[in-house]
Amino acid sequence: MPIPQNDSAFTDAMADILRLPDETLALAYLYLNKYLRFHRTSQTSDPLDSYTLSLATLSLASKSTESPRRLSSILLPAYALLYPPATQAFSSLTVPSPKYDALRATLVQAELILLRILGFQLRLPSPLEFLQRYLERATEDVDRAGEDYDAWDKEAREEYGVINGVTDTRMGQACRMRVLEACKDYQLANLFPMRAVALGVVYTVLEDRGLRIEMQQREWVKDVGSGKVDHEDFEEVVEILKKKKK
Repeated sequence: MPIPQNDSAFTDAMADILRLPDETLALAYLYLNKYLRFHRTSQTSDPLDSYTLSLATLSLASKSTESPRRLSSILLPAYALLYPPATQAFSSLTVPSPKYDALRATLVQAELILLRILGFQLRLPSPLEFLQRYLERATEDVDRAGEDYDAWDKEAREEYGVINGVTDTRMGQACRMRVLEACKDYQLANLFPMRAVALGVVYTVLEDRGLRIEMQQREWVKDVGSGKVDHEDFEEVVEILKKKKK
């Protein structure tokens, strides 16, 4: 596997290696940005290197999303990813070994530091929590005109090759990928409600796919967001998302 060139590539690669769901990866990035905000605002020294921080966020997020991974399952591939055996710069990591014990203790300490910064609040709101609802509301007029595939049972869906739900459609997958990119962004992760981020993601993906919204933007935000998304927040989120695409 290619060597990651930065901490974001490392985190994404580790999430794939560990087969973690999108919900876990999104939460890990939200933790990371909370950590960065704490150190920016408190002006305290940063005790964690970026790769240790990435592993700590993934480990805690996996526990919070009920998809926990053993520390050995995290540390062994992480070490191989950073120090490929082909380079022979470092000997491989084995269990048990003094090197593994030291790295495990470092990761446990990093998790504790992160927990304290998060105030032991692991269940943070995520844009993914609102994505399915907003996608369904944004497309419900057309969906109601056709077959109600959501009402089909599992056997019928499998027989006719029906995608499970709106978030598994190509539009839904595009939205999920953009949500993950949004969670990486310091501003979007820290300064805006997650409802606004989710709605901004749906809006920009619709635009990118050449789908025009007929009603006025403010009316659309109120309708799809059920009146719970501030229009100014939405506009700022959309502006940031569009800048990220350039």
